[in-house]
Amino acid sequence: MNYLKPRFVNKKRRFGISIPERLAKSLDALTQALGADRSSLIREALREYLHDHSHYLKPHECGGVMILLENRDHMYLLHILEEYDDIVCNYNHVHVGRYCIDIVVVSGSSSRIAHLHNRLLSELKCRIRYIPIGKCSLELAEDMQP
Repeated sequence: MNYLKPRFVNKKRRFGISIPERLAKSLDALTQALGADRSSLIREALREYLHDHSHYLKPHECGGVMILLENRDHMYLLHILEEYDDIVCNYNHVHVGRYCIDIVVVSGSSSRIAHLHNRLLSELKCRIRYIPIGKCSLELAEDMQP
């Protein structure tokens, strides 16, 4: 027995989840293509999701990048962003082939950024990925290592 190693460093907890059949088939196809197992893929996906969202749990000043895909109402997006001009540092709209990509750089209160994120999700009905930047997101990522 190794007395120098903390007892719970690599402790794992097993739990079941229910997902739609199509999602399960996609997961199985990806595990086969990557030569990985389901648990590893789900663990990595969960780690990424927690990295991108857990900083909302503790109020702090931070920054990040919101990437919006499949947004059909650019004028309404601009209207919303004007209401958050205290945290929006930059906005860019680009085309990649026939696809539109909106990129919003934000900096400020984590609660205000979370409010903008949630509002965009609920009102625009598009895909949004928020990527936090800075020391806070890195510290949280270290806490979530396996």
